[in-house]
Amino acid sequence: MTKIAFDIGGTYIKSAIVENDGTLTGYQKVQTPVNVDRAIVNTVKTQLKTYIKDYALKDVHVGISTAGAVNREECKIAYANPNILDYIGTDFAAELEPFVQQLHVYNDVDAALLGEMTIVSEPVESIFCLTLGTGIGGSYYHHTFGLMSGARHRPNQIGNLLYDPQTKTNYEQRASTNGLKRQLLNSGYDQLSIPELFEHAIAGETYAQTELQKWGEEVARGIAEIQIMYDPAEIVIGGGISAQGEQLLKWIVPHVAKYLPEDYGHALIRTAKLQNNAALIGAVSKL
Repeated sequence: MTKIAFDIGGTYIKSAIVENDGTLTGYQKVQTPVNVDRAIVNTVKTQLKTYIKDYALKDVHVGISTAGAVNREECKIAYANPNILDYIGTDFAAELEPFVQQLHVYNDVDAALLGEMTIVSEPVESIFCLTLGTGIGGSYYHHTFGLMSGARHRPNQIGNLLYDPQTKTNYEQRASTNGLKRQLLNSGYDQLSIPELFEHAIAGETYAQTELQKWGEEVARGIAEIQIMYDPAEIVIGGGISAQGEQLLKWIVPHVAKYLPEDYGHALIRTAKLQNNAALIGAVSKL
């Protein structure tokens, strides 16, 4: 059996053969096409056929991580926002059936959480994955039922929490990395990249520390909501910014308790370990 993974994002489609030890063979990264005439699924199909031909594969099992809400039972896109043209209803099962023996399709945050769970040393009772990027995504796993699915295949839409009528912004607009960039723009520091902001904060620059303190408190407010709603054993922060590790957590974790009832307590909060490869590995982890 050969496991092939695809990670479909708004900007890039990544793919690779995932070996049993989690290493990637034949890694590819191409720009996500404008989805005219099923261009996205056709790109996946073309790359899949290339893998099959180049590696002389016979028993092919495919896992797909994708933006959008996924009907996992039918391997279809149940909902996607308009930035991916005509993606709703995309039927990966029907399109890929001639080439694969087994197919799993997951929302990208679900896939990232599954990937992260492959390197957890001990079984976890429950875990919530919060991804901070262009937007904010969420995924919840509990050992009694696995991944939460939702009646309409779109649970954990935590970016819509904490709407502020004064600024007319929600959690995602304030606490995503895009939110941090807007905050820097409003403060006159838009020339800085996010990694540079962290570097300046580590060097003791007061303005950088102030900006991260303000943004980190916004992130913490949402984590407190997650704690109250789900009561997970662990909360894992993913997305590219998770590469900052402890330097990220120091601006977030100390604020969480102030948004919870007194002596409420909260989950272990940590950053993701797999980072950019988590969704690829997670997409095939149950095959």
